[in-house]
Amino acid sequence: MIIRNFEYLLALHQERHFSRAAVICSVSQPTLSSGIKQLEEDMRVQIVKRGRRFEGLTPEGERVLAWAQQMLEDCQRLKQELHSFREQAMDGPFRVGISPATIALGSVMSIPFAEKAPAVKLSVETMGVDLLLKALRAGQIDIALSYLTEPPEDGLSHHLLYPEQMVMLSPEQAGTTSRVSVEQAMGQALCLLRASLPVDLEARLAAAPSILWTDSMMMLEATLGTGRYGTVIPQSLASNLSPRLPVRAYSVKDPGAQANVGFITMRVDPMPALVRLWIELVHTPALVKSIRSVLNAYKIFAKKSSQSAG
Repeated sequence: MIIRNFEYLLALHQERHFSRAAVICSVSQPTLSSGIKQLEEDMRVQIVKRGRRFEGLTPEGERVLAWAQQMLEDCQRLKQELHSFREQAMDGPFRVGISPATIALGSVMSIPFAEKAPAVKLSVETMGVDLLLKALRAGQIDIALSYLTEPPEDGLSHHLLYPEQMVMLSPEQAGTTSRVSVEQAMGQALCLLRASLPVDLEARLAAAPSILWTDSMMMLEATLGTGRYGTVIPQSLASNLSPRLPVRAYSVKDPGAQANVGFITMRVDPMPALVRLWIELVHTPALVKSIRSVLNAYKIFAKKSSQSAG
């Protein structure tokens, strides 16, 4: 990079010695010499007087040195301006929309974000997928967390986070198997959380002979607590339920029982700083670990199944 080669030239002029200049630039002497030679080739002039030692700069080299100094000062000012711009962009409101299927991840993601950008006024709202997309296009939210359907709608971008498996929590035994079909799930009384399942799967389960709909996790938990109803939910939502519930977990064996979860944003370039920060943050090791913990929470109910079967 030509900027780096200018730094080599300035260091050489300051130290008047190749080895000492290389030390200041934290590179080897051959690297520094090669960088200056490349600069001479780019400028098509001789910059350093040839000799066994550094003997100074040629007249052309003095001109290049002056430009190098000016360019590096300009670059430093640009870095400061960009830093200031980024700091200013990390202020103000930031609105996140979350579908009912992904509410288990609301606090997992929003709390680290709020700690990373304390000046931001963060709000998290839950709404159905259709309303999420309308709110996103209307500028009422900045980012949406939901199931992803391919391809993205015009003007929107998808950012895949993880694949989600639907699980059945049932008070009834399903033999020694750890997986059930949709038809098996429909064979018992179900309490279903609205808008928490893939559309096609929800439509099929809606045909179950005994079904109770709710939009409340508290109501779902209370109903499961009676020991008379089961449910089908995304695996992540099991983390919001008491492990003492009298239910056992089974994976739903069906192509429609999986869904990709991710973020939906407006397709703009450049991406807003806060949106970029949110997406980058959820891929950090600490957040990845927390998300995996949420996704594995249902296994406590699966253990009940295997223990009972044994």
